[in-house]
Amino acid sequence: MTMIAILVLLIAPLLAGGLSLIVHRSALLHAINLTSMSLLVGAEVMITRTVLKDGPFTALGQLVYLDALSVFILFIIGAVGLACSFYMRSYMDDQVARGVIAPTRLNLFFFLFHMFLLAMVIATVANSVGVQWVAIEATTLATTFLIAFWRRRESLEAGWKYLILCSVGISLALFGVVLTYYSSLHVLGDVSEALNVTQLLPVADQLNPHVLKLAFIFILVGYGTKVGLVPMHSWLPEAYTEAPAPVAAMLAGVLEIVAVYAILRMKMIVDHAVSPAFTGGLLALLGFASFVTAAFFILIQHNYKRLFAYSSIEHMGIAMIGFGVGGPLGAFGGLFHLLNHAFAKSMAFFAAGNIHRRFHTVEIGQVQGLALAQPWTAMALMIAGLALSALPPFASFASEVQIVTALAAQGVPGQWLSNSGGMVTVAFSNQFTSLSLTGLFLLCSVLAFSGLLYRITSMVWGTPPEGIVRGEAWTLGHLPIIVLAAALVGFGFFLPQPIRQLLEEATRIILVH
Repeated sequence: MTMIAILVLLIAPLLAGGLSLIVHRSALLHAINLTSMSLLVGAEVMITRTVLKDGPFTALGQLVYLDALSVFILFIIGAVGLACSFYMRSYMDDQVARGVIAPTRLNLFFFLFHMFLLAMVIATVANSVGVQWVAIEATTLATTFLIAFWRRRESLEAGWKYLILCSVGISLALFGVVLTYYSSLHVLGDVSEALNVTQLLPVADQLNPHVLKLAFIFILVGYGTKVGLVPMHSWLPEAYTEAPAPVAAMLAGVLEIVAVYAILRMKMIVDHAVSPAFTGGLLALLGFASFVTAAFFILIQHNYKRLFAYSSIEHMGIAMIGFGVGGPLGAFGGLFHLLNHAFAKSMAFFAAGNIHRRFHTVEIGQVQGLALAQPWTAMALMIAGLALSALPPFASFASEVQIVTALAAQGVPGQWLSNSGGMVTVAFSNQFTSLSLTGLFLLCSVLAFSGLLYRITSMVWGTPPEGIVRGEAWTLGHLPIIVLAAALVGFGFFLPQPIRQLLEEATRIILVH
């Protein structure tokens, strides 16, 4: 049954994409999409049960490798993908009804969506880091057309910028993969499995540590561009602003997570050969750069989609700090924060899509009285904003507390960077003690919290502008908003046992060295 589940995982989006090219009826396209996503989620549940019961395993002739970490990422892909599919039922039909897109182009959107989904699934289950690189590159091709889907000048510019910057980044990641292969040749020989995670991990302590350090830097910068880490983040605000709302939700809620997963896989290999402080210090460095930069940019945003884009950079920075600090609490907090961010940011972009359809603007100053004009959307926006601000009782509060507690207790392993054989010249000064870094973390949290809530509340309260229709009819697109809101609150009080077990086992996988 597990083998069938793996085949369903790979074939369902492929088949759905193929059918989307030959089907033109909107209702049928949505039915194919929901059926495909339901099958994918069902397959993930079966695979999760197998991994939790029997542990990691390979399949399809060593092509697929599944452990608790990859299954946890699959859970996020399935949950956010299913939520997007329900939301698209009303969102895309409304865009067709308003004449924003021609009915004949709807099938192209679904084809690209399924190819995007397939590429992310392959990147997550691939045993080879080479195949993983190819799959992540494939996400760039699919998402470029999705970002530019409206065919406006601004969306074409955003798509072009995304393509150029992410292609440069992914090229750098390829250097990292090649260097890893070069290092493994001396130990494993010229074999086709020399880039397989299951082959590399047992011999990782025999690989050339200097080559692996260089490989990790290339991979961190390359995949870090996909994550949107500072200073490789400049594509992100434009892309999230111009992309259709469900696409922005998938970019922020899933693609960033998959890119983080690729970095963590490489970190696991490198940590066997060199001190984990090397990779940890680099992750924390980029994490703080992203967190601090985003916190200040959130304060000056006047466009609500760009506001959420910088919020994504902020939260990816926080997660990276957790992984950089390491230890059971830091790694667990980092993974838990990825989950919370995926749910909260998806809901935020669903709300943003609803607001744009009603107010026809992305300017915060031109959106007022949301509570009267769109009460469901106002509630979703407030919940997403409070969750992204990490206020209790939301689960993001718990994950941020875990990360900052690990930071205060352990500090950042930055002092090791200066002893890394001269390969890294940027190092934390000794004066950046754990106390001062914790203070910086809390200061940035307050700045981001203040900026985000000030902007959101200004949109929710007040009187709607003249000409804006009041009231919001129930649609299927409200269902994922309610479910995601319940999860964000519920996970703050109680984490279901399968998810907790997945998180704990994934944490152990990251920390083993």
